[in-house]
Amino acid sequence: MNATRASEHAPQTTSGIIDTIQSLIVAFVFAMAFRGFILEGFVIPTGSMAPTLMGAHVRLRSPVTGYEYATDSAELIMAAMSKMQGPRPIFDPMITRQLPVQMMPNEELATESRMGDRVLVLKYLFPFTAPKRWDVVVFKNPTDPVGDAVYYIKRLVGMPDETLLISDGDIFTGPISASADEMRVQRKPEYIQRAVWQPVYDSDFQPTDIPRLESVLRRSWAGAPWTASEGWKIRGERAWTWDKKTSASLTWSNDVLALDDWNAYNIYRREIALFPTADLSIAAALDVSDANDFHTTLNLTARGMLYQFDFANGQVVLSVQQAESHEVIATVTRPFIPKSNTPLWLEMWHVDQEMSVFVNGERIADLRYDFGGPIKRILASHFGRSLEQVLANPMGQRPTPTGIHWTFDGAPFTLRRVEVKRDLYYRPDFLSANNQFPTNGPSLAGLAFATDPMNLSRVKPGEYVMFGDNSGASKDSRLWGRPHPLVVRELDIESPFIVPSQMVIGKAWSVYFPAPLSLTPGGRSFIPDFGRVRFIR
Repeated sequence: MNATRASEHAPQTTSGIIDTIQSLIVAFVFAMAFRGFILEGFVIPTGSMAPTLMGAHVRLRSPVTGYEYATDSAELIMAAMSKMQGPRPIFDPMITRQLPVQMMPNEELATESRMGDRVLVLKYLFPFTAPKRWDVVVFKNPTDPVGDAVYYIKRLVGMPDETLLISDGDIFTGPISASADEMRVQRKPEYIQRAVWQPVYDSDFQPTDIPRLESVLRRSWAGAPWTASEGWKIRGERAWTWDKKTSASLTWSNDVLALDDWNAYNIYRREIALFPTADLSIAAALDVSDANDFHTTLNLTARGMLYQFDFANGQVVLSVQQAESHEVIATVTRPFIPKSNTPLWLEMWHVDQEMSVFVNGERIADLRYDFGGPIKRILASHFGRSLEQVLANPMGQRPTPTGIHWTFDGAPFTLRRVEVKRDLYYRPDFLSANNQFPTNGPSLAGLAFATDPMNLSRVKPGEYVMFGDNSGASKDSRLWGRPHPLVVRELDIESPFIVPSQMVIGKAWSVYFPAPLSLTPGGRSFIPDFGRVRFIR
């Protein structure tokens, strides 16, 4: 009986194995086809998109607060190859960017270098799918399509058939024939904005041993970058409590941590100039003892304006006012009813000429305003300077620093997780022959592409403009000049600074293999850092 059953099932088992093998072969063929036409993997070589995407880098961890961040490893590796093995300073961005909190041998740091992130790219299938503004895009480099850097990855900021201009770090656009006064700011969707905020300060990262820190710094530690009214305890504390019913205030100190476009990834590129920015997020976990009697106001001063977030009497009032006269330019009022002794996560955004308030992740108030075009925005940002002065040296004539003043009144309260973040900042620059290929024709000079309001940049149909998130260390559409003769000949496109639609490959979809880890310090890195697997925004 058993033998009969075995003989009866033998053909079925053999058939099942054959079916499985056939299925695997078919799946493999489909996978290869899918990979070639729909999905493809790329490795990030540089830090031009950091911290959104990482090129070769080292992860540093402060011994003072435990704060961890990634920084470019190129200079460390070059120094190691040149036998320059001196000590390298380790900084803690939550404490100070100027004074090291530790010194480590360059060779030791260089051995900790990791490869760049590996990303999956969803290819655009024209005409079914097409690039959108703010996509992170992989494309072929039009200035060097057959060289070592064939593939680039940047954020798409300029669309076909429009006029494009950078003004005070933001993107302004208009119709292809628009004048500067007709151009308006481009705002990022909320999910993009949340992904690109970059940390300036976080009160969760406090020194565990202040005397030891002061010994290393060889000076007293100034404390958190807020000047506090008398009675606060914020030096070395993670929870900031005000236990009185009197008024209290916090004022940001730019001398401790400047509100600018500093990027931790560039910490060993000390030559990069920094630009003050007013596109900020200020957030905290707020716990009030008596919500009915509580009043708080955050004032952000920038561009000759006062941007006010006022919470009182069951409502929030957002307003844009002239800084000197307090004349109200725009305002909106929305209900806001917090609960006593119930912590809430409060976020106040000022970004892309828009004010927003979020409570526990939900937007409850929003106010958009307009300067009347990018030239007026430049003049407002560079208070007291003429347009000619700014354009004569845009790298030297930087925007007026931003101020933050936060007041509280009426009831005791506690703040936790006090965070300040800044937006992407697209920088002005000058064109340089060093960033252009001599094989592509005479180098171009003057202000970088899309940075001159007196000579507006027009993007033709079928063309795109790409910028790096790490604008201070990104060779992108602003700088790269004329296309390669092969592109001119094969695509009949001579426009400099742009990416033809034929050279756009696809949208960077996810980091599927983050920079790997090693089992031992200085060992070979091969273990994927799965905690950093993420979708790309």
